[in-house]
Amino acid sequence: MNDNGKNNHKDTLQNLALISQIGFSVITPILLGVFIGRFLDEKLSTRGIFSIIFVIFGAITGFIYLLILSTKKFGKKNNKNP
Repeated sequence: MNDNGKNNHKDTLQNLALISQIGFSVITPILLGVFIGRFLDEKLSTRGIFSIIFVIFGAITGFIYLLILSTKKFGKKNNKNP
């Protein structure tokens, strides 16, 4: 395998790792919001209000982290190629 093939394989693996990291970084805060919200709803006998609040909070948190992650990734790529 030549150097171009190795770089291509390395880029593919890096992109796959980035996609996996994006998926986990978005879904994890949402799931945490679901569990925390349901726990509080059960303990406080509310009718889903905490579930809604914490799911929204988790989604916002996940997408903020997604923006931070993509800015870091694509900011590095743009700085390498002036």
